[in-house]
Amino acid sequence: MNKSLLPHLSASHPISGEDLATKFSCSRAAISKQIEALKNAGVLIAAKSKVGYHLEYDYRWWGQDFIQSIQAHLSIEATLLDDIDSTNSWLREQPAGPSPHLALTDWQSAGRGRRERAWVSPPGRQLTFSLRQDSQQGPWPWRGLALAVGIEIAEALNNLGIPAQLKWPNDLWLAGAKLGGILVELEGASDGPSAVIVGVGLNECITEAERQSLDRPVSDLQEYAHSYEREQLLRLLLERLVKLLRDYPGEGISGYLARWPNYDLLRGKSLQFEHKGEVRRGIGRGVDAEGNLIVEVDGALMVCHASEVSLVVPQVNPHE
Repeated sequence: MNKSLLPHLSASHPISGEDLATKFSCSRAAISKQIEALKNAGVLIAAKSKVGYHLEYDYRWWGQDFIQSIQAHLSIEATLLDDIDSTNSWLREQPAGPSPHLALTDWQSAGRGRRERAWVSPPGRQLTFSLRQDSQQGPWPWRGLALAVGIEIAEALNNLGIPAQLKWPNDLWLAGAKLGGILVELEGASDGPSAVIVGVGLNECITEAERQSLDRPVSDLQEYAHSYEREQLLRLLLERLVKLLRDYPGEGISGYLARWPNYDLLRGKSLQFEHKGEVRRGIGRGVDAEGNLIVEVDGALMVCHASEVSLVVPQVNPHE
């Protein structure tokens, strides 16, 4: 797909197909074909007869200047990727290095969530990045890392006036719906070396049609766009995560447990979860010392290590 049209499209100033054809020394039909390809990829473009094309969203595409500033500011390796299937998958194939490695993209086509679920990544309308840290130790020092990553991100968002919460184990929620997800992947021998990859996706703008295509409610940052700049938000998140990956093997999850209740979406809520193939219901009671979910079931506390957990929505009687 040819993205050379994008710098010439604006949310505020339409441009005609004829003008674009002149700029690129091609036919208007060729321009129309390229516009259609961009729209099919998820770029929000509108066309108005006798006026021209304009963007329906004020895109702020990532650029090499930002990548270079991030590398210098955080002393990390950073790569801006074009048309990548998954930033996590790409980082997994890279050689080990002494510094954290950031993979950033506006064009992820096959993002993944937990249990290999597909993750919708509309181009230019989501913060989509992964961060890799290599270690000479085995994977065991990274236990509970997903919770710590979630806390750092939720805290950064709340500091900007965005009241994000955390749904155990690794979902970010806003206004009663999923805002984003975290995917932590570990690789390595038990005695080392190892690599940890933290993938993050945060919705910035989701259309109504995209919402309807999903099997769960989703939220985005549109309502809070006035409170942050895209580059500023990513820079804040990376500052926190680079420090976290540097310090976590020595400090572990213990320092994060006291911060978890500040953002715990499930605490005191009715929920359901799977246990030995059976769907159970209970009340969320926080997490234990290793970051596992604690659920009260029939007056007794159960520890949930790895399960599908969902909030139980009260049934409304229409006759009441």
